[in-house]
Amino acid sequence: MKPPIKLLQERDFSQKINVTFEFVIQNLKPLFTSLLYIAGPPALVAGVFSGVYQSNIFSNLGGGLVALRALTNVFTVFLYILFLLLSSMIASLTVYSYILLYEDQNGPLPAITPTQVWERVKGNLLKYIGFTAGILAILLVSVVFFIVPAIYLGVVFSLIYIVAMREDLGLSDAIRRCFYLITDKWWSTFGLIFIVSIIQSIIGYVFQIPTLLFALLKGLKILDGYTMVIGVITGVIGTVGQISTSCFFLNTAIVFQYYNLVERREGAGILGAIEAIGTTETPRAERREEDF
Repeated sequence: MKPPIKLLQERDFSQKINVTFEFVIQNLKPLFTSLLYIAGPPALVAGVFSGVYQSNIFSNLGGGLVALRALTNVFTVFLYILFLLLSSMIASLTVYSYILLYEDQNGPLPAITPTQVWERVKGNLLKYIGFTAGILAILLVSVVFFIVPAIYLGVVFSLIYIVAMREDLGLSDAIRRCFYLITDKWWSTFGLIFIVSIIQSIIGYVFQIPTLLFALLKGLKILDGYTMVIGVITGVIGTVGQISTSCFFLNTAIVFQYYNLVERREGAGILGAIEAIGTTETPRAERREEDF
């Protein structure tokens, strides 16, 4: 069995990419199980509304039912967005909670259960929602004036959830902490998010293929029966796949960037290794300068 992945460690750009995929692969089963149990239900509902909307788009209603169809579509899209946001938040919290449990027990064993993860998710959900509202308000104000500050703040705030959860900070303290950690490393954080987002989009595109095929076949009038059922199935596959790939890769990469910045700034991993000298197991900590 592979040794546990060291979290608090300075890593260069390629190492952060590699360790992200290594962590996901090593923890695929317990992490996916937790996502399925905790974030699965709202993601499933979002997928159903996505499928219903797609089916309505290609339906043949006409005449006096046009207005009713338009109203139904607006309501369906609203519910889809609502449950998509909810499932995305819960999925992100699930990944962060899993990694913090992983850190607490220094590895994936004993097995991290969905129940353990849910306890952390439940304890942080209201904070997460409050933080999201506060951050969106700040970003909205910055967008009104300049687009560049919004992009800058978006990268800085990408760390805020793991910062608040791991260090148990309020919104203002978490914001200050993010600015402190990201000093001189904004571009490396932006680059990591950009590259991982591209990789994630390519992988997530696979889950959108059924939806594209459904739209193509309906547009060509090849598919006539079971439109609603097929639309819901493709919508669920696309939505669940999109949320899962996003959390698996992007959130994990952000967490490793956070640990990298903490170690770079404060050397917590090195201090822990020094304190452990003379114990039965002495961890090794490697310090590397970022070269991105």
